[in-house]
Amino acid sequence: MRLGVAGAKVFFIATLHQAWAAGGLDLTLPPLSTADRPVTAAAGASLDDYFASWADRAARARATQPGWSSPLVTTTGLMEQRLRFDMAQQHSGNGTDTTALDGGRGLDLIVSETNEIQLALPAYDVRTGVSGSSKPIAPISGFADWAFMRIEQRLASSPENEADYVLTAWLQIQAPTGIARLTSGAWTYLPTLAFGKGWGAFNIQGTVAGVLPAAHANTLGYQIQTNLALQYHVMPVFWPEVEVNWTYYANGQRGGLNQVYLTPGLVVGRFSLSDDLKFTFGAGYQSAVAPSFRIKPQTPAYNHAWLFTSRLNF
Repeated sequence: MRLGVAGAKVFFIATLHQAWAAGGLDLTLPPLSTADRPVTAAAGASLDDYFASWADRAARARATQPGWSSPLVTTTGLMEQRLRFDMAQQHSGNGTDTTALDGGRGLDLIVSETNEIQLALPAYDVRTGVSGSSKPIAPISGFADWAFMRIEQRLASSPENEADYVLTAWLQIQAPTGIARLTSGAWTYLPTLAFGKGWGAFNIQGTVAGVLPAAHANTLGYQIQTNLALQYHVMPVFWPEVEVNWTYYANGQRGGLNQVYLTPGLVVGRFSLSDDLKFTFGAGYQSAVAPSFRIKPQTPAYNHAWLFTSRLNF
């Protein structure tokens, strides 16, 4: 999907409208008449106040939730304000290797004390290797489908010095913008419920999500995805963890199949770069533990992967 300049403007305006609406602001602009100029001025002042209080609003949102680190794979239910970039180096049972740059990560913004939006970067894949018959495959490099926006509502939370938990819901939207060999050809919606509970230095964070393609469901299939991360806080900046990542295919070409990954990893941070800027990085190794590899339909999607993450919180 090539937006062009005009399309990009429309997307940007729509995104700001969602953000401001989540913040409780009325963006309905009055007619441009002399009588309405005081109303227009008041609306402009309200927008100025909204942006001027952005940092304070984010601080209040963080103060009412735990201070855990975000896991490597499991998307946290915590509200975050950051720029995140991830990379994965995957090896599949058919002999191919894929370098996946980002994919569903990007810019997270706290737009009210209980709302967050994410503007994600498009995923870029580089695939090389040989097929199961030892024949070289045509290399693939290009953009995959783009999970471009996530709209998040925190339902309940409590900081670590109180009940130490979080419960959040969101909707992520993925556009079929990938090149021909990397696209599903369908708009996809991912409604998700995220949760977390802490006990001192230990916490559990998890998600339960649906993957609902708007087309080609007889091939792509509807999916249920669950992620569970067990994390422990060691010293000021170390967060060792183990994650279990499970996908069930309800129908489609993989109908009735499951795939399960086990992911041990370590997240390190947050390091203060300035009063308002903090840096975090991490790495892990993900292995498919079920099912045994089958070539068609290829399951699991890959056998193992090295995972890397970097985040700048502000």
